[in-house]
Amino acid sequence: MAIGTDILMIDDDRDLVQSIRIVLESRNYTVRSAFSGKDGYARIQEKTPNLIILDVMMATDTEGFDLAYKLRHDPRYQSIPIIMVTAFPKKMAEEGPDKFQHILGESWPVSQFIEKPVDPELLLSSVDNVLREAQKI
Repeated sequence: MAIGTDILMIDDDRDLVQSIRIVLESRNYTVRSAFSGKDGYARIQEKTPNLIILDVMMATDTEGFDLAYKLRHDPRYQSIPIIMVTAFPKKMAEEGPDKFQHILGESWPVSQFIEKPVDPELLLSSVDNVLREAQKI
């Protein structure tokens, strides 16, 4: 499954993107990257990926959620599975839920969450499972 599988990693942390790239490429996944929601959306329009790995907090605390909702409401992209890699639970614990109330009641438009710091084996297992589920649809 991995060979020819295009994964788009969208995260403003370039070191994290590089470390995740190494992990995924070790399993023969093709990895493209973007460092903002806007850049990520442009890359999606250039070539639709098989999977998106998306950070929540980039330029704004909800930039990743905003992009995920945009994709879920666009018929061209709504079926792309999204794994959200985030420190969001930690940030919410530090700052309190009031700041994030506008997204807490929402149905989150992602296939799975992985908390930072990312465990490489959990990441690989999640990617494999999400891609396998996506093929069943």
